[in-house]
Amino acid sequence: MSRRGRRTLGVPTFPMPLSGRFMPATLLIILGLGLMIFKNFTQEVKTAQDLVVKEGTLINYSFKKTPEGERDYGIWLREFAERFELEGPEEASFDTTAFKAAIKPGDRLRVEYSDRQDVLENGGVRTLYGLTAPAKKLSFFEGQETVQKQNSGLVTYGIYGFLALGILLYIWQLIRFQREQKAYEETHG
Repeated sequence: MSRRGRRTLGVPTFPMPLSGRFMPATLLIILGLGLMIFKNFTQEVKTAQDLVVKEGTLINYSFKKTPEGERDYGIWLREFAERFELEGPEEASFDTTAFKAAIKPGDRLRVEYSDRQDVLENGGVRTLYGLTAPAKKLSFFEGQETVQKQNSGLVTYGIYGFLALGILLYIWQLIRFQREQKAYEETHG
């Protein structure tokens, strides 16, 4: 008799115990939820409403590269003790030539930043999420777009992917289990 047809004390044995059958799906769901929790605890800015919008007078700017070849872009405003630093996609796509041509020290700039960022811990640096020159009707990048880019990254896709795969695998295993149980009942009545 095949393994499926064997009985142990009147209980059919299936190739995989019920708990083991759903273990891969459970692990995928747990991984997805773990990534979601990790992202929620490590992400400073979740929505554009988390940003502070203020204006200041440009004192200086620096668009240079570090000895390692990485960009180090920052601006200083008279009304703030900290340096505002461009990071990630904004830094990579920032048009320094257009900024230098349009903006001079003494011009007013509107900055968007997170007030949750600990300036003392970061060495007097704040991450810049939005930069505009309202008087000149110039927008270099918007805070809402920056937050949107951060929220649609690889981790977010990983969260949705693991959760979707886990749920689909769970449903598939449940359907498979019901079919095997029905087939067993039909053959062993």
